[in-house]
Parts: sequence; structure tokens; C-alpha cells
Amino acid sequence: MEAKCLKINLLFCFSIIYRGISSNYFSGELPATLAKLTTLLEFRIEDNQFSGKIPDYIQNWTSITKLMIQGSGLKGPIPSGISRLRNLTDLRISDLEGPEDAPMPQLNSMTKLHT
Repeated sequence: MEAKCLKINLLFCFSIIYRGISSNYFSGELPATLAKLTTLLEFRIEDNQFSGKIPDYIQNWTSITKLMIQGSGLKGPIPSGISRLRNLTDLRISDLEGPEDAPMPQLNSMTKLHT
């Protein structure tokens, strides 16, 4: 199933607080409509086959507490705008493709980091 299928399901669901699509073998780029999910508290896409870089729009998810993108197929670096996520306490980012020497944005509220 391609990630494009998600676009159809999320067009009118902008008040979602949890989006978990882990281990579903989804592929393709994450749809831009996810940018509008500004009330997200938890986003889990680990163990999929997405392509493209980590989208800059995650900086708009200012309520998010858990972001789990390990093994998702996304490429780094982690966008610097992630430092705007003041409620983010749990970030799981292992297995990201991309430069290993990219700087890690400052995350003051972080209590769990899995790389």
C-alpha cells in the first residue's frame, strides 16, 4: 500500500491526537496533509518503508509528546524546527538514513531518546 492512500483518509481529520501506522509496510513519501494535524500528541510510523526526508512540517505539531520514526525509511537530518516542540518527551529515531555528522537540534523537554 502506498502512502498516498493515507492522504484520502486524513483530508478531513485534522483534530486527530494519535496517529499510529507502525509495521504496515507503507511506502512513498509522507503526505503533506499530515502538516495540518497540529493537535497530535503521538505519531508512530516506525517499521515502514517510507521515502524522502523527515518533513519540516513536524515543527507545527506543537502538542506532540511522542515521535516514533525509527526504521521508517525516512532520511535525516532531523529538521532544526523540531526544537520548537516543547512538549516532546519521547523521540525514537534509530535507523534514519542520511549524514551521521548532522547536528542534533536542542530538545529541552526530552526525557527519552532512542537512537
